[in-house]
Amino acid sequence: MNYLVAAVVGVLFLAVLGVGWVRLAPLPVERFSARPGPYSPGTHKMPGGVKYVIPLKLLPDGALDHLTWIALETPRSRLAHQEDDLIAIVTRTRRIGFPDITVAWVADGNLHVHAHLVYGKNDLGQNAARTDRWLDRLALLATETEDDDDPLRVR
Repeated sequence: MNYLVAAVVGVLFLAVLGVGWVRLAPLPVERFSARPGPYSPGTHKMPGGVKYVIPLKLLPDGALDHLTWIALETPRSRLAHQEDDLIAIVTRTRRIGFPDITVAWVADGNLHVHAHLVYGKNDLGQNAARTDRWLDRLALLATETEDDDDPLRVR
């Protein structure tokens, strides 16, 4: 019986250490400014994440700034890195705090959004789902901007 109690306590101790590591370990800062491919327009599913390349002509002016504000309104998200034409957002899961990194930048007339996990190999589609919500809100802004320019629109 003592062995069973010791085994349970040992497993619980290792679980607490694992959760502590996930929450407190430094994030790979080299990923904050990475600009990985592919670079052709479209949605590119990747192991542990997704990459979107969207022509800027389909988005409102200041798309990167708008995306930044949209992302920062997401619970448990924070701005981890910013350059003139690049942002990196870290979003953590609700309970354990697993980090995901989303890097967005503007290059060659396109908005690039690369969302990926930090630990593990499969994010179960969470990065794509979150990024889809962000991009849907960004597209809604583009629609609202077009409506504002319509002189026949009833206000």
